[in-house]
Amino acid sequence: MKLLIKFLPFITSLIFESSCTHAQTENLPQAPHAENAKGEPIIIGNKFEIYSEVLGEEKELYISLPPKYNEHVQSYPIVFSLEAEYLFEVTNTVTQYMASRSKMPESIVVGIANGEFDKRHEAGYKRWGGKPEEYIRFFRHELIPYLEQNYRVNSHRTIIGLSPSTGFLFEVFHSQPDLFHSYLALSAHLEWDRVTGSSLFDEVISKNNDPNHPKTVFYMGRAASDFSTFVHSEEKFDDALLKLKNYTPDRVRIKVDVMDNEEHYLMSLAGLRSGFEAIYPDDVWRNPGWAGWDKTIDYAHEHFKTYYDKLSSIYGFDIYPVENAHGYGFSLTGKIHGAEKFGTNQQVIQLAKLGISYFPNSVQLHLRLAEAYKEDGNIPLAIETSQKARKLAKEFKPEDLQAFNKKVEEIEN
Repeated sequence: MKLLIKFLPFITSLIFESSCTHAQTENLPQAPHAENAKGEPIIIGNKFEIYSEVLGEEKELYISLPPKYNEHVQSYPIVFSLEAEYLFEVTNTVTQYMASRSKMPESIVVGIANGEFDKRHEAGYKRWGGKPEEYIRFFRHELIPYLEQNYRVNSHRTIIGLSPSTGFLFEVFHSQPDLFHSYLALSAHLEWDRVTGSSLFDEVISKNNDPNHPKTVFYMGRAASDFSTFVHSEEKFDDALLKLKNYTPDRVRIKVDVMDNEEHYLMSLAGLRSGFEAIYPDDVWRNPGWAGWDKTIDYAHEHFKTYYDKLSSIYGFDIYPVENAHGYGFSLTGKIHGAEKFGTNQQVIQLAKLGISYFPNSVQLHLRLAEAYKEDGNIPLAIETSQKARKLAKEFKPEDLQAFNKKVEEIEN
C-alpha cells in the first residue's frame, strides 16, 4: 500500500523556559526572546507526517533513535507510544535511562500523535465508538512496513496506551496477537468491558493456555485514587490481583499494578518503569556493575558474551551490551576503564576486541585496543588499529577529528 511521507521543517526538541510574576522580575534583566536566545536545542527526535490510506488522513509521528544509531550497525526493538503528545518524551526518557543501566535493550521509540484531543478515542474499544480494526491495518500494512524499510528495526514490538487508548491494546491482543510482543496499558480501564457481559481481565488470562497464542507480556497499571471516581474499577483490579495469586504464566505473562499516591495520568511515570520491568525482569537483567576486580577472570567472555548470548536466546533477537553509559559499571568502555586501572592489559585487549565485534565502527574502542597493543609491545597491530580508528573518525566523528588524530599520533610515536 502506497504511503506518502511529508517531513516537517522542524525537529522535536526540549525547550527549557522559566517564568515569574511581574513583581518578581521588575528589578531583573529581561530574558531574550526565544529567537534571540543563546545556545543550542537539545534534540530528542524527529517529527514528520505520513499519509495513511487506511485511515484516510495524515498521521503525525515522532521518532527517537538510540545513541550512536548512525555509527552502530545492529537492529533495535520498537516501542510504540500512542498519545504521543503526552507520552512520547517520557517514554523516550525511561527507555534511555533503563538501557543505559543495562535493564533493557536500546530501542527505537515511535510516537503516534492524536492531532486533536478527542481523536484519542479512535484507538479505543469498538463498542465505544473506536475504530481499532482500521488502526490495526494502519500498523500492519503501513506504519510497520515503513519503519522496516527505513530504519534498522527487529520484530520485537511494544505498544503503550493511556486511559481510553488502552482499548486498542486489548483489541489487538485478541484479534492480531502477532503484531506486538508486549503491551503496557497505563491507567487501564478494566471496568470497561470490551465485549458486553465479558470480563476484560478474564479475556486476557484465557489466552495463557492457548497453544496458538504467541508468548506475550501484558502490563496493566492504575492509580488507586481513581477508585473513588470510576465505578467498579477497584472491584475489577481486586479481582485481577486475586486471580494472579494462583496464576502460572505460560503464553501470557501478566503484571497488575495498583499505585498508591498516584494520579490518573501521572501514574504513567512510575507505570512505564514498572511496565518495562515486566518485559525485562530484574531477575533476568542483572546489575552489570561489580565490586572489586579479579585479574584471573576473562570478563569479556564470562561477564559479557555468555550473558548477552543468553539474553538474545531468551528474547529471540540479538541483544548487545551498552557501549557507553553514565557510570563505569554499566558499559563496555567502563569495564575497559576498570581493566586499565585494576586489571591486566590482556583483560583490556579481550574486552576491547569483544566490544569491536559488537560495535565495529567505534573510534573509542579501536583507540583503546591500539593503546593496549602498544602496551603489550605489539607495535604493528597498534599502528594498524590506530589507523583504523583514524579512518572511522573521519567518517563518524569529523567534528572531533583533530583530537583523535592527536591520540593516534601518540600511539604511533
